[in-house]
Amino acid sequence: MSSLLVEKENQVVLLTLNRPEKRNALSTELLESLKKVLAELKDATDIKALVITGAGDKAFCAGADIKEQTRFTPEQAFNHMRWGQSIFDDIERFPLPTIAMIDGFALGGGLELALACDMRFASARATFGNPEITLGNHPGWGGTQRLPKLVGQAHARQIMFTGTPVDAGRALRIGLVNDVYPVETLKEGVWQTVDAIARHYAPALKSVKSVVRVSEPDNAYAGMLAEAFGVSQLWGAQAQKEAQKEFFGK
Repeated sequence: MSSLLVEKENQVVLLTLNRPEKRNALSTELLESLKKVLAELKDATDIKALVITGAGDKAFCAGADIKEQTRFTPEQAFNHMRWGQSIFDDIERFPLPTIAMIDGFALGGGLELALACDMRFASARATFGNPEITLGNHPGWGGTQRLPKLVGQAHARQIMFTGTPVDAGRALRIGLVNDVYPVETLKEGVWQTVDAIARHYAPALKSVKSVVRVSEPDNAYAGMLAEAFGVSQLWGAQAQKEAQKEFFGK
């Protein structure tokens, strides 16, 4: 079964992370599939929006597939961070509006994936966080750069320094998500926004997105490079190994 499901509903593409037994953790295979599909869709002329969600009722995405990463050297960790950043950059730069539809956990790389989207809508049971600090490291797929821009430095630093999860209510209050819906009406609520987008002229949607991005500070490359370097410098430390061992023991 494919780790990424691709469905088209009218002029909207729905991408579903399809590893529910692993809480939709971002394996190398899943990331490769995501990168390939984004490349195929970016020049499509018959779509107006892209929605990303997770399979099952436990998680949007619980983050990176940590088991794949445990044997990385610092150099491999750096390269993996830069590769993941490039995929999330593809989402951020996707020419049409992108929406993360979040039910359950959006943690670590899962939160970073959601941050790369233009909008985020959550169910009332959604939970957000950057728990990387509890594993002796920090976000490496753009979280240190995108989260402060979205919620402000104070909230972002609290989330990253403590590793403490944020519930849907607080996520809405600090601007992490656009809206929160009851679990049973999440898709219906998201599709109200999707339908409002899809009725508009595609070139106008593309122009809005490209123009809005001009206003963003253009220091992303240096920030992303520093983030990946920071991860690689912490990689393999004894404290990290012990934290990973404890994580797998739970």
